[in-house]
Amino acid sequence: MEYKPYKGQGGYGRTTERPSQSAAERNFNESPLYDSNWIKAGTDRKMVEFADSKGKFMAEKGLTNSKIRSIYGEIKRIQMGFEDNKNSFFLLKPKVAYAYGRDNKNEGLHLFKLIFDRAYNDVDVTKPQTFYNFCNLIESILAYHKYYGGKE
Repeated sequence: MEYKPYKGQGGYGRTTERPSQSAAERNFNESPLYDSNWIKAGTDRKMVEFADSKGKFMAEKGLTNSKIRSIYGEIKRIQMGFEDNKNSFFLLKPKVAYAYGRDNKNEGLHLFKLIFDRAYNDVDVTKPQTFYNFCNLIESILAYHKYYGGKE
């Protein structure tokens, strides 16, 4: 399909403007790239590089600790008793969507949501280790976010 500015013309052969990516989407698609094996099999050096890079972006783009505190708190609560709290895991995704919906101009929060959604989809609740690996990824990103100056 050829992409040209859309001028409101409908019908056959209509061209549309390619939607531009946000800064968060560009960052998510830049190296280092997310690897689903971090959730399925465990962490490696590249996951730490990913967490460093993405945490830095989030801090630079204004993600505050208060925007993600309730989500992180819920992740930690589930982690303490995963077998008893599996159902709560499924409610994390709407919580992240709600947080982003309240501040959808925040590129740091947008990147957090992109990473969260991808990692969330890789968790297999029948395999608790995938949830713990998910926790390790999120915690690593938030640690680097704080290191690079993430504010309260």
